[in-house]
Amino acid sequence: MSIASLLRGTALGLALLAPLPAMAQAPAAPSADGAKAVADGVREWLAKQLGGIVDVSALPLRVLAEGEAYRLEVPVGGAWFDGAVKVGDAAVALTVKPLDGGRWQVVGGGIPAKLTMEMKDPSGETSRITIGLESQQNTGVYDPSLKTASNFVTSLTGYTTETQTKAGVQVTRIGKLVGRSEWAPSAPGRVTVQGDSQLEDYSTITPVPGLGEVKVTMGRLGGSTRIENFDVEGLGTLLRTAFELGSSAKATGKAAGDGKGQSTPDQKASALKLVGLVFSMLDAMETDYSYEDIKVDGGAMFSGGLRRFGMGLSAGAPDGKVDVKLRLSAEGLESPMIPPGPWVEFIPHKVSLTPRVNGVSKEAVVALLRTAIETEGSDIEAQAMALLAANPVALGIEDLLLDVGPMRLKGTGSVEVAGIDELSGEAELRATGFDALIRRANAVPELKAAAPVLIFLKGIGKQEGTETVWSITYSDNKVMVNDTDLSDLMPSK
Repeated sequence: MSIASLLRGTALGLALLAPLPAMAQAPAAPSADGAKAVADGVREWLAKQLGGIVDVSALPLRVLAEGEAYRLEVPVGGAWFDGAVKVGDAAVALTVKPLDGGRWQVVGGGIPAKLTMEMKDPSGETSRITIGLESQQNTGVYDPSLKTASNFVTSLTGYTTETQTKAGVQVTRIGKLVGRSEWAPSAPGRVTVQGDSQLEDYSTITPVPGLGEVKVTMGRLGGSTRIENFDVEGLGTLLRTAFELGSSAKATGKAAGDGKGQSTPDQKASALKLVGLVFSMLDAMETDYSYEDIKVDGGAMFSGGLRRFGMGLSAGAPDGKVDVKLRLSAEGLESPMIPPGPWVEFIPHKVSLTPRVNGVSKEAVVALLRTAIETEGSDIEAQAMALLAANPVALGIEDLLLDVGPMRLKGTGSVEVAGIDELSGEAELRATGFDALIRRANAVPELKAAAPVLIFLKGIGKQEGTETVWSITYSDNKVMVNDTDLSDLMPSK
């Protein structure tokens, strides 16, 4: 089971909070009648959000009054997905205490401490999964009205999974995982979510047919996520619409006998509705995570490690223009498979870059998708070209950093795309230690072949203090580097 799967399991426990009804401003002591009211409120909310997806009437929800709190339990044991998944006796549970203002305090509970599963894939092959958890703690405060801030803290220790398949046994362990999340009201039914998580001592051993076992370990993972103006109340509508569309399309394909079939007017209407829901679900999202002390032992296949790998994503539409950035970085690559010799010092010490796509109107993208649905993709290429012409896409690289030997290279650049043959762009690269790199290349026999190329690059560069600078422009099929025209060196069409 992956880290993402573990987080989803924890989220399932916290998801029991979502349908809790808002209590009276002054909370009454928990009672049997109160437990029934809570259970009825949960079922009513679930029926509103998931009606047609889940048979809420059959949901084995239990709510019990225990002292000053209520305990909510949903047994997950039994057969699921037409018998393809079988789960041993277990339950997701939370213990909550009513607070003033209709809020709830989470005082405990979570995912099962032990869980067994049996899964059968379409070919009939069966895998068995055993999940164990040494300890966990879930706390927080939740406001069902979303009018005041809510916060949650989850802590897990000693998480293990053992998956038995035909290929062998995969074992995964996480020493500790801590996650925090705060929901701040941003609009009626919407919240801005700010969260962070830290994971320590991760390891997994995976059997690979013909290659033996591959072991991956990671010392630490840490980072944060921010989601702006998330539509909590609209999530159920999105899920129902997606489920209804998927079920209808499957039935249509089955009736046609080819798995496809012609889209019906109702399906097109659902698809159009789904597009609108997806693009209005949130305003922006940003994540940044760092993975530290990564080691891979794959025997003859690959062995090595990274001191650190970073990944971040930001997406939104400020001023109505789609803007997406992917931040990537890596440093401290080591591997016994790298042959000794002069090449070792020229393996990058550190690499980082931020690809970026922006410029297209969000409304134009939505309109293109709606037209594609309505026309079933007819003439979509011409429509996409028209979109580009009216809304040029900017493709860029921000914060490029490359440490190689004695040289450090920094750079930025962007290309504007208004059509297949309509490109223009500019970039700037700045290098320190470039002269030292040339001297080193000339001193190492294996690298002398690269020296003429480095000398040429030095010649067309511009010196600014300790930096060698290359200003690059591309327009009208012409490439200029500083004052040098390199168009003839470009590959012909």
